[in-house]
Parts: sequence; C-alpha cells; structure tokens
Amino acid sequence: MTCLICGASYQSTPTWSKLFLYELDSSTCSRCFDKFEISESTIDFTDFLGTPYEGAVDSVFCIYTYNEPMKEYLLQYKFLQDVALAKVFAPKLQQACQTKEGIVVPIAMHPEKLVLRTFAQVEELLNAAQISYQQLLIKTKSESQGKKTKRDRLKTTNLFDAFQTIEATNYILFDDIYTTGATIHQAAKILKDAGAKSVDAITLIKG
Repeated sequence: MTCLICGASYQSTPTWSKLFLYELDSSTCSRCFDKFEISESTIDFTDFLGTPYEGAVDSVFCIYTYNEPMKEYLLQYKFLQDVALAKVFAPKLQQACQTKEGIVVPIAMHPEKLVLRTFAQVEELLNAAQISYQQLLIKTKSESQGKKTKRDRLKTTNLFDAFQTIEATNYILFDDIYTTGATIHQAAKILKDAGAKSVDAITLIKG
C-alpha cells in the first residue's frame, strides 16, 4: 500500500477487527500517523454560561490535538484540495462515532465557500469513514469566523438554520476542528430550539 501523506510503500497489519468487524484499513504508514497526537483536552463550557447558547451542547469529544503535523495535514486537505486525504483518519473517526447513539449531522458549509473549496471537507471525512449522516443545517452567512474571538463569534447572529424537520431524538454534530466552540454551539442551538432531545458533538481536532 502507498501512504497518502508521504507516498512511501507500507504493509498493512491484518487484525481480527478488520476481518470480522468491518474495521476500515489504514491509508497511512505508521511513521506518518504516529506524528498525530490524541487530544486529552477537556472542553470547558464556562464561557457559554449566561449566553443564548448555554445548554445547547451536551458533550464534545475531540479526537486529535492541533500540532504541527495536523496543521500541515489541514493545509494539504482543505486548502490545497487534496480530497484523498479524507481517508487518513477514517478508522479513528468511525470508532469515535460508534461510541455514541444519534443522527450524525455535519456542520454545513456556505454555498459560496463550497464553490471556492470545490468539496465539503466535513462531509468527505464522514464519507471516507462510511458514516451515515443527514444534512439538516444550512449555513446562512458566508463571513469568515477564523479570525474572530469567541466573544465576537457569540455576538454574531446565528450562522445556521434548519431546513428539514428536526425530530425529538439524539443528534451528533460533526466538524473538522473545534476552536472557540462557537460554531458547534450555534449549530446545536438551532437543533435544540427545533426540538432535538440532545446534541453531542465530535470533532476531528481540538484547536
């Protein structure tokens, strides 16, 4: 097999899980994959207390931390449009989503940004991990949130709207990166206000 990151040939290690539990195979050599660090951060919701978003999110689980190899990965995947790299974290993402019950909902990309990016990076991560999802949200504002502080983001009118019926059930929001948390909390509030029973979140990275 050929590593999607460094291009070197490597041998995949067979396991019982791959044979009988349909676990996805790695698409990256161990030398590259071992550079990514598992996140041990605990998400603090203190800054959302007393805001309209208090209680919107029930829990957040981030798989990896934002170290230098992850920064390089995001550059290559999101901004240089190397969509094949969606497969790199497919096995870990599949495992993470199997730990929670609910309808998976990807964070939506604004249509204008989708044209520029050429693909929806969040949805492609889920596709690569063979995770079923429902796109229930639409992003209504195209302004960039990357350079705003958490306080500024929370002052912004909610970026999302629901365009399908939200059931009284459990939902799992998925995004590629959790930085200030404002995006996840805004999306969760839309779901909760529309009748969702609970909203958890999983992100690939803790920024």
